[in-house]
Amino acid sequence: MEPDGKIAEITIKPRTKHAISLNFLGDPLWFRCQRCAVFCCKLGSPKLMVKDVECLSQAGYDLDTFLDDKRVSLKSRKDGSCIFLFFNAEEGIYECSVYDHRPTFCRLYPFQLERSRPQTYVLKFIPCCNGLNTVDGEVVNGKFFARFLRKIFLELVDSKAI
Repeated sequence: MEPDGKIAEITIKPRTKHAISLNFLGDPLWFRCQRCAVFCCKLGSPKLMVKDVECLSQAGYDLDTFLDDKRVSLKSRKDGSCIFLFFNAEEGIYECSVYDHRPTFCRLYPFQLERSRPQTYVLKFIPCCNGLNTVDGEVVNGKFFARFLRKIFLELVDSKAI
């Protein structure tokens, strides 16, 4: 793991936009969501992609209910938390009421992708997440990328969001 949060570099094939190399940098990083919602869901709402808005609408949510005034992000409550976040007191964890339909950037958290060159992207982590380097975490490697991040990465590349 690099000091600037870089985990890996991903190179894509320009025509197909599929990853042709995934090179991990530095020491390994582990991750498992702690369901604490301290940073991911309480510090403002994510920007939405067109696909996110369509998905939430198709799931039966009214645009005026979840879109902010500028119509680019989810609405936030007065305390800054996401409108879809609730605390399950019985289990002592936070949950997302639209988990199966959650926006792209919610599915990506605590990771982010940045374009570094025309066909190269950098996978980074957001250091304030409590799920990073936990004892019960999964190592963030090629298998982790394939299972959890590959689909999101391709959606973002195809949509030119990164």
